[in-house]
Amino acid sequence: MVKAAQESGATVVNTVFHKFTPTGVSGVVVVEESHFSIHTWPEEGYAACDFYTCGNCDPEKAIHLLSKYFDSLPPDCLKINRGTPGFLKVSSL
Repeated sequence: MVKAAQESGATVVNTVFHKFTPTGVSGVVVVEESHFSIHTWPEEGYAACDFYTCGNCDPEKAIHLLSKYFDSLPPDCLKINRGTPGFLKVSSL
């Protein structure tokens, strides 16, 4: 996740990860531009990630890096552009 944040152009501030027994992990990478998080369910072959960003970083670069790292199927992605209060634009990547 740290490498993914860096790949996106984000500036890493801090990290917190928790490993579950027997498998799995949840974690957050705090970046100056907001945060990246992950929750994994290895027994299901599933991971969920959230990338909250602003500024010039590109979370799609993080998505591609993690997809390659996990050797996953093409990820299902939902992009939500934040902005003016009350305005919500949703699109697929």
